Amino acid sequence: MRITKSCGWPFVVSMALVMGTITRSFAWADARIGVAASTKPNADGITAGYLRALSAGSEVYADEAIRTGNLGQADLVFLDKTNLTVGPSSEVLLDKFVYDPTGFKASVVFRATRGAFRFVTGTQDHRAYAVTTPYGSLGVRGTVVEVVVAQSRKLRPGECATRVRLVEGQASYTTNSGKVAQLTEPNQTVCISQDGSIRYGSSSTSILGFQLASEQSLPPITPTPPPPGTSPPTQPVCTSHCARGGPI
Repeated sequence: MRITKSCGWPFVVSMALVMGTITRSFAWADARIGVAASTKPNADGITAGYLRALSAGSEVYADEAIRTGNLGQADLVFLDKTNLTVGPSSEVLLDKFVYDPTGFKASVVFRATRGAFRFVTGTQDHRAYAVTTPYGSLGVRGTVVEVVVAQSRKLRPGECATRVRLVEGQASYTTNSGKVAQLTEPNQTVCISQDGSIRYGSSSTSILGFQLASEQSLPPITPTPPPPGTSPPTQPVCTSHCARGGPI
């Protein structure tokens, strides 16, 4: 672009700022993967080192960490109708989301760091879904499953580091040491200790310890970008490493 004398540097700087804002807005629009159907304070989203409070209707993004307070809760609905409920005092990273109705490139990976979660698979191929924890990885097949991840510093020998309850469908949990726990019957539970040992059990009631929000019907999510000049709130709270799963 040729800079004329009548424009001057103030005009160039202003145009650069406008273009930067529009580019950032479109980049965020491309990364949108779902919405918060409902929330309870405090529920926050952390992306690229910035914090924002979530409320009903808030969009959520790929590679975003969701963190809740002692009474917080977030019920998230994704493009493929996957549902993820994040309970109080919990933290999960929306690690990877590729929406592919054909099933060839689909990938949905959530990294549950601590807390309680309820996960309902969506319309994509079951092989696309995985929930990872510090102690292993959960694979699901047309499944509703509950997961509770304990904080390692509070664990005593033999306690459950990760506990899983199958509500419906089938699931398997592979520990970091390579052991595999199969869940094939409703109400079946499995307890994974820090050393990777597996204990089976059963529970006819939820293991989450909080009440689920009532299901809500939301309109389809469309990929249209936000109006030019808008961008996610910018309240710095941590580094990019933090938003990608590091300490918060």
